[in-house]
Amino acid sequence: MNSKDLANSLAEWLSNPQRLVIAGIGNALRGDDGLGVEFAKGLVGKIPQNVLVLDCGTVPETYLGPIRGFRPTHILMVDAADIGSEPGSARLILPQEIIGLAISTHSLPLNVLANYLKEQTHAKIALLAIQPKDTEFGEKLSQEVQTTLRRLSGMITNLLGNKKRVREH
Repeated sequence: MNSKDLANSLAEWLSNPQRLVIAGIGNALRGDDGLGVEFAKGLVGKIPQNVLVLDCGTVPETYLGPIRGFRPTHILMVDAADIGSEPGSARLILPQEIIGLAISTHSLPLNVLANYLKEQTHAKIALLAIQPKDTEFGEKLSQEVQTTLRRLSGMITNLLGNKKRVREH
């Protein structure tokens, strides 16, 4: 998905979020697998108060309570996934499309998590999937993924109005 198509998909999906959860998912010790966590950290201080940013690490299911308690209208999970594209490529994926997608290292498959969250919160749910380059042991993100995260951070902050107040956990 090219940058313009992704921006349009995000704009449509994020239309009028009353309360948005952004859940950064991944293992920061496995290279690009930690991109969701880094994305979440990079949003701190850049988005409005009606957005809850969570660094979920490899166990997003442990954040079910705070997510439910926030009563989101939208939940955006951000994670590394093999989407069959060039490293750093990104796609917005709806829950029904998650099944069969090679996702990074988690104990609970994201399609199961997405379905549970949908049932519990009735929120719109999507996965912002980013193609990793390297998921071997190490804490450094590839240049391709770093570039994509900067671009996506700009897209998200622009779409949300760039009001510099944030809730984080």
